Amino acid sequence: MGRVVARVSGPQKPEDVLLDVFALSFLTIIIAAYTANVGLYLSIALGVIDGVLFIMMLRRIVVATFTVDGLVIGRGGRRGRVFIPRDVVVAGNVVCIERDSRGRSYNMRVAYGGRVYTISLMNKRLVDKMVDRLRRNWGWVPPECPST
Repeated sequence: MGRVVARVSGPQKPEDVLLDVFALSFLTIIIAAYTANVGLYLSIALGVIDGVLFIMMLRRIVVATFTVDGLVIGRGGRRGRVFIPRDVVVAGNVVCIERDSRGRSYNMRVAYGGRVYTISLMNKRLVDKMVDRLRRNWGWVPPECPST
């Protein structure tokens, strides 16, 4: 692998992670506030559930790393990454950027080898930074996704 040009990461489905974050926060608050009242064993059980939710949340993270040679897609907590050569990404229309249906954020969609990875990009500044780096290093700008 060559030098890293741009790296973006985010949850594959942000709405699923939001539920995990709420559950994680709720259990953490209960453990912190009521450890003496609910008993030692229940606190340990809630702590284990808290840890499992955190690990589940990390496994849903997708990392896309644009290098000089190509694009590397990795999923959080799982072995194996997908490498897509630079020429295939540029010519094959593999990567596209779309505005979220609610209009608040952007999604980067990578469709390759029968799999579709969707990474939520939280703000316009992150998208502009990634596009600028790809324009400077690859001479390419990711297109907008076709509307379905």
